[in-house]
Amino acid sequence: MKRLLILGLAATIMPFSIAWADLYIIANKDLPAVQLDKDDIAAIYLLKKKHWENGDDIMPINLPAQAEARNRFTAEIFDSTPDKLGSYWDQMLFKGETPPVTQNSEQAVILFVERIKGAIGYVETKPQSPQIKILNQFSNK
Repeated sequence: MKRLLILGLAATIMPFSIAWADLYIIANKDLPAVQLDKDDIAAIYLLKKKHWENGDDIMPINLPAQAEARNRFTAEIFDSTPDKLGSYWDQMLFKGETPPVTQNSEQAVILFVERIKGAIGYVETKPQSPQIKILNQFSNK
């Protein structure tokens, strides 16, 4: 009985801890862009926008497909599911386009964005690096 009560309490609390995480869209501090809206971010991650305003190449970075932050990113930016977005990439691969580079963790995304001038990524942990600029922040409501 005690075990069931603890599991029920944990299940009640857990969604709230996940729900309060923000999603940060980040880029290298040298990027000329100051802010991006959802449409800009979607265009970048669908490879419809490939260059920043200064002509530099854009390099979008993804988290692994099983990462909760990637599921949130897909829902927030594309109003879609990873499966539907996967179908898009199947079509794009057939046309010779490769999907965004995947990094294994949020820390890897932050390090990549710190070092690569045109990189853009997303994380749930607010970066503290002076080499990172936050282009947008989405709060789970």
